[in-house]
Amino acid sequence: MDTRQGGTFQRPTTGPDNKPITQRPWEDRNHRVIPPSREHIDIMHNPRLEENIRHEQARWNGLDHGYYWHNWDGRQMCHHYDDRGFHWWGFYVRDTYFWTRYWNDRYWWHDPYWNRWCYMRDSFWWWQDPVGIVYIYRDGRYYRYDNAAGGVVIAPDPTPPVEPPPADPTPAPTPDPQEKTFYSADGTRTVQVFGENKDAFLYDTADPPAFEPKWLDSGVTDVRFKLDDQGQLVAIMTLKDDGGFNLFDKDGKSQNIAPAPQPQPVPALPAPQPLPALPAPADGQGDDGASSVGQSLQKSSSFNALKTGSFSW
Repeated sequence: MDTRQGGTFQRPTTGPDNKPITQRPWEDRNHRVIPPSREHIDIMHNPRLEENIRHEQARWNGLDHGYYWHNWDGRQMCHHYDDRGFHWWGFYVRDTYFWTRYWNDRYWWHDPYWNRWCYMRDSFWWWQDPVGIVYIYRDGRYYRYDNAAGGVVIAPDPTPPVEPPPADPTPAPTPDPQEKTFYSADGTRTVQVFGENKDAFLYDTADPPAFEPKWLDSGVTDVRFKLDDQGQLVAIMTLKDDGGFNLFDKDGKSQNIAPAPQPQPVPALPAPQPLPALPAPADGQGDDGASSVGQSLQKSSSFNALKTGSFSW
């Protein structure tokens, strides 16, 4: 999606009954523009609704730039084809509304603060930069999303906004730019690395978790997960900034011959949120790719070595 094509156009002022629209734009409490919520995404993901959208767009007269209302499965929607050649769809849900583009079989949302077009996949919003690096949007921030040995890793994007969003009187803490969160390919464990000492903490992703967060190591620069032939996690390796490493079983028990480092207190941090698979490129190429983290790593030689146990630990 071309970022030069802005995310604004004239919204309709009257509804399907020709009465003034009373719903307000979808924003947070500080009037910051935010992407459609999980509830909205559930509505948008209706297969029959998406088929209706594709049908309308395929038959559209490119000279028609009016506003047309539809009531599909009890959902009030408005369609507009702008003068730049893009289809817009307005979703009016209870007392709020939001508009999204539907292009290349995906919904798109424009972030006016970073001037980024984000696409929706697996119920998350993603942005792909011009060189192909993928970021996930969560809680008003972007995180770089990459393959890692036996899983994926995310790290905060330090890029400042082009236009600062409305100020929040009680802002969330700014993520440590050195923070990284590693997710095992089988989805059972996460390891967070953060702080001046690069402390690594292990989390169980089950609800409820099988154990409380555990400190693994300090001075950690990378985390690798080893999987068995069935794709289940069996071991964790932490690589250190002094060139060393430590091994642990999937529950954080040291597997070293030499004594492991002494445990450190676990800080009061929320458990990392679950993540979906690494998405296909934003242009839609390769859309038949990975449907899980493990599948997304099949082309990685290091990942395959981990699965077969031939990785040189």
